[in-house]
Amino acid sequence: MNWLRLALIGSVLALVVHLVVLLISGQNPIQTPISQLSRHQWGWLQSLGLIGFGGAHIALAVALRKMDHGRLWPYGRALLVASGVTLFYIAYYFVASGDAALSGPDANDPLWIVASLTGTAMGALQPGLARLARGLGLFSAMCLGVWLWLIVLLIFVNDSWLGAYERIVGAVYLAWIIGVTLGLIKARNART
Repeated sequence: MNWLRLALIGSVLALVVHLVVLLISGQNPIQTPISQLSRHQWGWLQSLGLIGFGGAHIALAVALRKMDHGRLWPYGRALLVASGVTLFYIAYYFVASGDAALSGPDANDPLWIVASLTGTAMGALQPGLARLARGLGLFSAMCLGVWLWLIVLLIFVNDSWLGAYERIVGAVYLAWIIGVTLGLIKARNART
């Protein structure tokens, strides 16, 4: 089974589905948090996209199993799996939680968990990705730097910009998963 291809398909599915649901629901991409897309008539599509993205994480972690690039590598893979499983939970959480829970002070707790897991996975995999391919290492380092910068930026984000902030974080997140997957495909093809 081509795990890298599955990771790519799951990531692209998440992006396309999010954009389609955003368009057909008529929600404001600047103000509307991502969780609200799961609450509309087409919310099941948003949930499907989140599940696909979670599956992409697991597929990427499985694809990385045959490559041992340092002592942090297995931890990075485990964190990717944990991020994927957390995305499965988030898909459920967005649908099952009431409106009060999704607009309350703890509404983003699951997102903090997946963001922390993902950022730590980026850091743990960074040295190995750099050893595997210089360009891939530079790309991953750039994404990790932006990821860390976005944590600081959150201090200045108010509710009227929450949707935009979440989508910027999501864009970096998707770019990293897709970029690493494509970089690994390129590295694999260069070896054969």
